[in-house]
Amino acid sequence: MLLLAFSFSAACTGSGSDAGPSTTETPTAAATPVPTTQVSLAPGPTQTVPPGKEIEFQITGGYPSRVTNDLYVAFRGGKGQDFIKNIDLRVTKSTGEVVTETMRAVIGEERVIHNAQGENRVEITVSLVTGGSYKVKDEIVKVP
Repeated sequence: MLLLAFSFSAACTGSGSDAGPSTTETPTAAATPVPTTQVSLAPGPTQTVPPGKEIEFQITGGYPSRVTNDLYVAFRGGKGQDFIKNIDLRVTKSTGEVVTETMRAVIGEERVIHNAQGENRVEITVSLVTGGSYKVKDEIVKVP
């Protein structure tokens, strides 16, 4: 008898209306704000890699072509080239466009950023196999 009472009470838990949405309810979509990252052309502080792990980069505006307003970045090596795990390059163009590239720690490895006329912020961050990440370059480079 208890089983019958429980089964009847379990079947009668609904509100008596249809399971679908009512015709008076209007679904609303909430607008999700798109996160915006502020870009800055102001250089920030840089860090010095530990002694014996120094590295060099060549950064030249207007090379290899002034016609296409190129910005040239090349890895030139150094005592610490064997300790580099990866190199991250970030260029913020004068237009606000941000270009990110990765480079290998191979002498002569280069990246050319096209259409970079004006003042561009060049940031280079290296990660070492011994641990640690260092922003070794953060400067403004003018491309004629």
